[in-house]
Amino acid sequence: MAINCRDLSRSLEFYTLVIGLKVTKREPSKPGIEYFLDCGSSLMGLIQAEVEKGEHLLRNDGVGGNHVSFRIHSRDFDRIVEELKKQNVPIHFSKKREKSWSVYFEDPDGNKLEMTAWPGEDKEV
Repeated sequence: MAINCRDLSRSLEFYTLVIGLKVTKREPSKPGIEYFLDCGSSLMGLIQAEVEKGEHLLRNDGVGGNHVSFRIHSRDFDRIVEELKKQNVPIHFSKKREKSWSVYFEDPDGNKLEMTAWPGEDKEV
């Protein structure tokens, strides 16, 4: 998954400081143009958009992407939700269901993201 960003520096700060992802050493990044972040066994690309306006693809309606989801450990869920609130990140929905816990929120460009925990599947590290 790669996301075009209006302000690459702002998005890099959000995804590393707020979400907690790290710039990968597996793939070379091009500062000012693109960064690759580790997401477990996958990578997420952040790319500087050439235009600052336009419709983004991660939305609720129409064809295309709806949101990007990150899996987290249930022990981190409440802390992450509180950190999102502390950082004034727009949260659309947060709920602890029987089998899964989810929080839906936006990145600085309005792309919808989710963090989900499955307490019954968590393994102690």
